Amino acid sequence: MGNPVVHRGVARFAFFLLLASAVMRSDSAAPHRATLVVSNPIALARPEEILEIPLAQILSQLGVLDPKFIAVEDLTNHKTLPVQMDNPVSGAASDRLLVLVGLGFRQTIRLEFRTVDEPPAAKPLVFGRMVPERKDDFAWENDKVAYRVYGPALQSTGELTSGIDVWSKRVPDLVVNAWYSRDAESQRTHNAALSYHHDSGQGLDSYEVGSTRGCGGTGLWKDGRLRVSKNYVSAEILTKGPIRLRFRLRYAPWAADGKEVSEEKVITLDAGSHLNRVESKLTFSGSLTAQWAAGLATHAGAHFTAAPSGGILAVWEPLSTPTAGMEGTGIVLEPGKTAHVVKASGNAVLLRPAMMGVPMVYYTGAAWSKADIPDEGAWNRYLDAFRECLKHPLKTRWE
Repeated sequence: MGNPVVHRGVARFAFFLLLASAVMRSDSAAPHRATLVVSNPIALARPEEILEIPLAQILSQLGVLDPKFIAVEDLTNHKTLPVQMDNPVSGAASDRLLVLVGLGFRQTIRLEFRTVDEPPAAKPLVFGRMVPERKDDFAWENDKVAYRVYGPALQSTGELTSGIDVWSKRVPDLVVNAWYSRDAESQRTHNAALSYHHDSGQGLDSYEVGSTRGCGGTGLWKDGRLRVSKNYVSAEILTKGPIRLRFRLRYAPWAADGKEVSEEKVITLDAGSHLNRVESKLTFSGSLTAQWAAGLATHAGAHFTAAPSGGILAVWEPLSTPTAGMEGTGIVLEPGKTAHVVKASGNAVLLRPAMMGVPMVYYTGAAWSKADIPDEGAWNRYLDAFRECLKHPLKTRWE
């Protein structure tokens, strides 16, 4: 029958092996966690701002090599935050995690990062696409405002502009697809009420670009006038969202300062921001005496304010539809950058030296009086606050 003490000892040993195995399986399945402290160093609210954290840093803190997915929770209110993997280099593997955060005046929050098996649910807050059904427009938007530029199909009709158009909206919904669809139906049925030039409650297109720079279009300044490119010739989406959109536009060469000049723009729009980050890179042979220019249209009734030493240009003006209210447009340069300001050909223009192959970085965007920016004072304060936030980035430390 054997020794009962030995049998009991074997049974206990087997039980402890099973228990240890279960604990190990539980530990390996448990999410890895790490806490990041984020502080706003200035007395300005930052209700929607994207925080960029190096992915290698996060993995080191989590103690993992290759997690399937990472979720982030704001421990202040226990809300899961929108995130996105990203790399600004086209085609390269993601090297950072973007997190959409919100902080009040000088507020400090704690974010918990953890590994998860499924991607965190994320509502898209940015969108962009080429619109071949509307003469190759490229349109993009976030939860605040929408923009578009004009492509080769429109240029073939004789409409030439490399200015940036604005769509005014008062809802956080992404409206680009719906508005184009509605406008196509308007043309098919001859029903003007369906046009995106009519405010159906979401907003409308009542901003006229024409041959101006619109909302932050670029060019070259020489002998008291602007030289500008024609419509874009190619567009490529680099990052789709859900909280950051990035795309590249290329323009055919044009003549300026006795040389052939071409331009490439990389435009980035973040959720919650009125302003696009634009990298404008010029290519030309030799040197240019012309200056690089970025401008804002000044339509009838426009009032513009400039702080060239502070790197800000702002316009507040009526939209073309009399009942549509007022539109604000603006340009903000990077901290430490200054510019000269001129007015020409229906534009207020910021001028800086043109540099071969070196991107000129600036921020440009718009706001509507019937949405979240009610008046010119509010728009100017928004632009000032935007630049202050650029000068004073969020501070972070791991606990």
